[in-house]
Amino acid sequence: MSRQKILLVDDDVGFLTANRLLLEAAGYDVLTAEDGTAGLAAAREHKPALVVIDVMMRRPDEGCALARALRREAGLAATKLLVVTAAGQRYQMLFEPDELWLPVDKVLEKPTSGDELVAEITQLLAEGHK
Repeated sequence: MSRQKILLVDDDVGFLTANRLLLEAAGYDVLTAEDGTAGLAAAREHKPALVVIDVMMRRPDEGCALARALRREAGLAATKLLVVTAAGQRYQMLFEPDELWLPVDKVLEKPTSGDELVAEITQLLAEGHK
């Protein structure tokens, strides 16, 4: 049985490295990208089961734009999307999934523990496709 692919998209290299190692230890194949453009290209090429997205990268809303782009792609529209961000704290806003602006399956606020991240990913993947 092949391992499920997870794509991490975040401009924080430390976040990418730590969580790649954590998720690989949990049994996933992990790809990383440092911005939305590279994330979209990696998703198109590798068709991950789930994408973990940061909101604020080069642009404050780059992760939101990536989520919308993924939902518009025929081969990726059903991919599970998990936002992990500190944007809510920074802007004193509540980030929640919605169909137009942030079409994702779940939002977690940074900092999040490794155990919480693995548990959320496991749960989302167990739910299957939309």
